Amino acid sequence: MTRHLPPHSPEEEFPEHPIAPIDYAPLSPVHLSQVHALLASTFWPGISVSDCALPENEPEKCTIVATYKRLVVGAALLSGPREGYLMYLAVKAGWDAAGIGTNMLHMLVMKNQDTDITLHVSADNPAMLLYNTFGFKAEEFVVGFYDEYLPRDSKACKNAFRLRLRR
Repeated sequence: MTRHLPPHSPEEEFPEHPIAPIDYAPLSPVHLSQVHALLASTFWPGISVSDCALPENEPEKCTIVATYKRLVVGAALLSGPREGYLMYLAVKAGWDAAGIGTNMLHMLVMKNQDTDITLHVSADNPAMLLYNTFGFKAEEFVVGFYDEYLPRDSKACKNAFRLRLRR
């Protein structure tokens, strides 16, 4: 398990609530309901990552869940140790300035040093900057990548870049 303290305002001499560390651990069954809710609110309803917690899918190598006390504040999940496809990277609303996404991506990259990591990211997603800082490069622009996942009347961008971090 890895930890870091969330940032707080330097003007605050004493935070309103005691600061607790953000813990990072592999996905386990106790996280699933909160992770599913996080993914539904970040992406779309109906996402299930229950299989990622099974021992044969090596959750210790392919998943990271960030928790503050017992609240899931982030999740990052690879499809498997051999495929190296980043299925989801999500941070709970309001926690995006705490460095959680950066920490989770760093941990997955370090745990999978011998594997290329690929992902798709919406063409208008500011996370592109994060991926670029880690060395991910765009390999393809996919028109309509999210068509089957988003409602027809959705205003969200349905196009994506396929990015790869080559090893």
